[in-house]
Amino acid sequence: MAFKDYRDIIRQMEREMQQITDEAFHGFFALPVGGASRFWQPSVDIHETKDSILVKMELAGTKADDLQVSLSPDDRVLTISGARAEDRDDREGRVGCHQLEIYFGPFERSLALPGGIPLDRDGITASYRDGFLLVTLPKRPARRETETRLIPITAPAADPVPETVTTTESEDTQ
Repeated sequence: MAFKDYRDIIRQMEREMQQITDEAFHGFFALPVGGASRFWQPSVDIHETKDSILVKMELAGTKADDLQVSLSPDDRVLTISGARAEDRDDREGRVGCHQLEIYFGPFERSLALPGGIPLDRDGITASYRDGFLLVTLPKRPARRETETRLIPITAPAADPVPETVTTTESEDTQ
């Protein structure tokens, strides 16, 4: 394999060391976190456009029915979880493995979203196509008033004025 520079060599070494570590300690430290093992985490891109925040996750080989997407009540954390299953027929008949880089099993990613951006929770969409999950989180438009708004002032009702009874002399003499 030809490397362009030392960074490529380091990246390849990191991937191989991560794979060796994951495989070696899988039986010891595969404790479920939220019901899912955390040995593989799909790659993700998060970027912002004028109208939305877009989250794109690479999930080749995963079925859309095996995915779940949720947003925290404070709109700060997007959680994507699911599982990628290896076909049993693919495993049978193996005599040896020379290179294993594809991870299978459950995953869960909790992604911190950029703060201070109000989201339109009702407009959030997710689509899965060609091995990519795309979650679109539309921004809630900022309210812009085009004219001055008069705000009514309310005050407690004044006490009613008591009626005064006036009598005339003629009524008193009768």
